[in-house]
Amino acid sequence: MTANLIILFGAPGSGKGTVAQYLKDKYDLHYFSTGNLLRNEVKEKTDVGLKVESILGVGGLAGDDIVNEIVAKNIDRVRGDEKIVLLDGYPRTKNQAVVLDGIWDTDSIRVMELDVNPEEVIFRISRRRICARCGSTYGPTDKIDVCPCGGELIKRKDDEEATVRNRLKEYERATLPLLLYYSDRSVKICGEGAPEEVVKRVDDCLCNWGIGKRR
Repeated sequence: MTANLIILFGAPGSGKGTVAQYLKDKYDLHYFSTGNLLRNEVKEKTDVGLKVESILGVGGLAGDDIVNEIVAKNIDRVRGDEKIVLLDGYPRTKNQAVVLDGIWDTDSIRVMELDVNPEEVIFRISRRRICARCGSTYGPTDKIDVCPCGGELIKRKDDEEATVRNRLKEYERATLPLLLYYSDRSVKICGEGAPEEVVKRVDDCLCNWGIGKRR
């Protein structure tokens, strides 16, 4: 079983950002974050970027058609080389997943889901602190009171326990149809434990998919 396009799923606080950074550092791949792709279109003032800017300007969300167009354009330009494509934040709906299957070989698409107990997620996020100056994030095991940059560590309102529980419910509601859609192409990886333990599981999964680290 081989893969050349990987979709990374994970609830807030599951460690998805840490795993994505590890994959970028250790593997030959093209990393596409939906948020970054949308911001790039706006920054470059493309036709679709102007549409996105007008939608976001009134507090809206970019629809499936726009997101599908942007993702398709970016993965098409790297189609055919030997690097893996890693998608973060796409697809978010079943419609987007169907579109992706239409523009990429379905047999080479795999889903990696980071699985963390909801109570562990709540513990991680509700005790998370953010540097008010540089934006660095610190978890419950980081024993510091001030960021190395000198910035104050603060707790965001979005990280309050009640808010986190609502975010998890929304993630589960939105993601369940996707996980069912990809049930024959997905692997669930335990996201608990030390970071080195988690990335070892990720390495083992990629090895099973025929993907090796950068040489």
